[in-house]
Amino acid sequence: MSSGIFVKDAVMTIRLPEEVDHFAAERLREEAAEILMERNVREVVFDFRKTVFMDSSGIGLVMGRFREMELLGGKVRAVHVGERMRRILVMSGVTRVIEVEEEKTWK
Repeated sequence: MSSGIFVKDAVMTIRLPEEVDHFAAERLREEAAEILMERNVREVVFDFRKTVFMDSSGIGLVMGRFREMELLGGKVRAVHVGERMRRILVMSGVTRVIEVEEEKTWK
C-alpha cells in the first residue's frame, strides 16, 4: 500500500501525513474504507506523529472512522498528538468521543 495505513491483528493504524487537507483525507478515507470491508478491524489508531496541519476534511476523516467503528463495536484512538494538533482536536470536539494520547515531551 502506498500510504501509511497498516493492519496488524484487528488494529488498523493510519499514519497521517504532515498536512491533512481535503486531498489527503479523501485518499486515506477511500483506502481505509477498502480495508475495513476486507479485514476484521476492531480498532483504528490515528498516528499524528508527523502532522502539523489538519483542516475540516481531516476532522471528517477521524469522525467518519469513529462512526464506522461505533457501528462495529470497535474504537478509535489518536496517538502522538502534539500540542498544536491537540488544540485542533479539542476545538472540533473530537476529544469528547475518542481517546487522545498526547505526545510525550521530555524536559
